[in-house]
Amino acid sequence: MHIIKLRITGAKVKGESFIDETSYYLSILFRSKQIINEEWQFEPISNGVQINLFCPEKDSYTSEYSTKYAIRQKQKIKNEFECNFDYKYVGLDPEFGELIIPEVSEFYILKFGRISPLVDGKSFEQIPLYKIPYTSEESENYEDLTCWENKYEHIRGIWLYSYGNDRWSLQQLHNHNSELNIEGTNCCQTIEKLTKIPTYNFLFNYRAWGQKKDKERKCPNCGGDWFIEGSTFNDFYSFKCDNCRLISELSSNK
Repeated sequence: MHIIKLRITGAKVKGESFIDETSYYLSILFRSKQIINEEWQFEPISNGVQINLFCPEKDSYTSEYSTKYAIRQKQKIKNEFECNFDYKYVGLDPEFGELIIPEVSEFYILKFGRISPLVDGKSFEQIPLYKIPYTSEESENYEDLTCWENKYEHIRGIWLYSYGNDRWSLQQLHNHNSELNIEGTNCCQTIEKLTKIPTYNFLFNYRAWGQKKDKERKCPNCGGDWFIEGSTFNDFYSFKCDNCRLISELSSNK
């Protein structure tokens, strides 16, 4: 994870309106995963502000990866507040280190994660969304993926804050035919259509029925065998159905 320090300078760089417009700009960058921090601290400097941004790659912030909405919003801020943007590379985040994003992926996995919901199927590195074509083609952005990601995060939060007792949220995460997972599968199909790379929907598993029964379960969609022999609950995934594009894990709830 790379840290850059964004500086915005100019006599009009101040006030609630500036903060609101800049926060909106940063939220657009977050949705395409050019940056991965969703909260920002505006630090006052001479004639402006500076903001620490956390980026998947050293050059993630550059306009090469920006959507038209980010470019438009940045220009709006420049015009309205008569300001300049520049940034300085700080270095690697000591907590996360450097992401090694593969140039070519054998397959993708759609799974909620800290950096991006798109995961390389072999290295398990999270891939910034700007690395693939726009999934909302008419809008030229990734709103379908970020919408699914937001829903997943909220539903997962409901389950966690219920100490694992909320049945509805657990079914949304478990069941391949839940509204959440149908939406996830649709996202996978879109990604695969655009990239020509097989894309699997990750099904959460926290069933308390013992490891033997867990290993014996079949693909919930086609009923076929999908357990990967030798897998344990420490593996990223232990079940994979190539026909149905579904992947899952062994339950850690023994």
